[in-house]
Amino acid sequence: MKHSLNGWLIAAGIAPALMCSAADDPALIAKGQLLFESKICAQCHQYHPDKPALAGVALKAPAFLGDFWGKDREVTTGFGGAKKTVKFDEAYFLESVREPGKLVVVGAAAAMPQVPGVSDEEMLALAAFTRSLGRPAAAGGAVKGSIKNLSYKIYEGDWVKLPDFTKLTPKHTGTAANGLIDINLSKVRDGFAMVFEGEINATKQGNYSFRIASDDGSRLLIGDKVVVAHDGVHPPSEKTGQISLAQGTHKIRVEYFEAGGGEELAVSMSGPGFNNLALSKGQTTVQNTAKGHPTGIPIEAAGGEAVIYRNFIEGASPRGVGVGYPEKVNLCFDANTLQVAMIWQGAFMDGARHWKDRGVGFQPPSGYYTVNLVRDQGFAALTNAVAAWPRVKNNDSRAQDMRSLGYQLVEQQRPVFRYRAGELTIEDYCIPQGGERPSLTRQLTITGNGNIWYLAAAHTDIVAKDGAWKVGKNLKITLSATPAVPVLRENGGRKELLVPLKVDGKTVIRQQYQWDLE
Repeated sequence: MKHSLNGWLIAAGIAPALMCSAADDPALIAKGQLLFESKICAQCHQYHPDKPALAGVALKAPAFLGDFWGKDREVTTGFGGAKKTVKFDEAYFLESVREPGKLVVVGAAAAMPQVPGVSDEEMLALAAFTRSLGRPAAAGGAVKGSIKNLSYKIYEGDWVKLPDFTKLTPKHTGTAANGLIDINLSKVRDGFAMVFEGEINATKQGNYSFRIASDDGSRLLIGDKVVVAHDGVHPPSEKTGQISLAQGTHKIRVEYFEAGGGEELAVSMSGPGFNNLALSKGQTTVQNTAKGHPTGIPIEAAGGEAVIYRNFIEGASPRGVGVGYPEKVNLCFDANTLQVAMIWQGAFMDGARHWKDRGVGFQPPSGYYTVNLVRDQGFAALTNAVAAWPRVKNNDSRAQDMRSLGYQLVEQQRPVFRYRAGELTIEDYCIPQGGERPSLTRQLTITGNGNIWYLAAAHTDIVAKDGAWKVGKNLKITLSATPAVPVLRENGGRKELLVPLKVDGKTVIRQQYQWDLE
């Protein structure tokens, strides 16, 4: 594997000996972070203490927090295979991205999915960013417990904002031998303030970022400059600030006050070659959110059975019905338009928004590779081949000349959605396929007598490809067992893939949805 890593680096025009120094390049790390967030890595692997990965919570994917780079990791050969120990280094990282599923971390609920195309240059940036998240203490910059000569002062009083400490006399003073900011050094729970002062060492010249999460007010200074101001009475929340530092020692000062209720203070810093390194003992309980969505109650299929989630799902109408399958392929059926509204892989849903305190609003799927399908109704009796298809106007739009008959749970609690279109009855049953390249086959059984059209896809970009149809960037559909040749037309500013049906007793359509991530 080391040989293949060297070959990759050489192909990318980078000498293997330069890998470590390249990993310290702030620009490369910044590029890697953008890629980490855009290529689904961040959906499974948590890399920020207060921003959990929605998919990773349910899939038990390893977090990229703490000192993990260069350390041993227990894995299996394939999912559920023989165990062995590997070192988390560039070689292991490369293999994990290029060949997902070959090695699976012990304890993970599923193998790593396919990663969208990553070039050699992008791979180097991703590796640099990941390495910056979990480097050993010797890698440089401030590390946990690295505030030197850390002293503290404790004040008592009632404030709604940070006081002028130059006019106050502390009740207690002391030093923190472990070099960590810790408000528990104050034995008071309400009506107190603290000032921490010490020194940090910037091993390299460059831009440094400081983060404070607190309840209530706080402020961070480097030298005489205020870098983060987060004053006032407020619940746990965070702010960040940046400053350019020369190589060497710099004074750091953190001011904090607690009015009443909960008290929290967490401080961390990032800089050239490292990220989110803690300068405090405590971690904040800022509400775990990802893009503003609560987490903490993962809902997953178990025991080989599907699971149903009937609530407000982002991407569907208020009558969305989510279905999570043990194959780690999921869908949302929109009961307003009687159509599969979206599909996704990995984790299913998180019930924290709706199952805590009667939360309102729409919750997004917890997984990855979400594909939003057309929400327009799937069947319509068009007067001719150029007639306009009934369109969704808003979130409350209902299918025209169609009526829901509910759904029936069959084997392994898998739903069959039933509805009528005119005089025809449709049974809509989805069959998931797991594995390295998951897919979903939708089987539509139409009974009755009459003519009707089926909308297989609608998008601005639909092209025939290798016996299938490429829809947009990430979806490929295949139609089988269709009694008529599909028709691709342009109508109303989009392309529509239609199947004309003449139903005489019973007709079956099978449509396979595949993720096309090449």
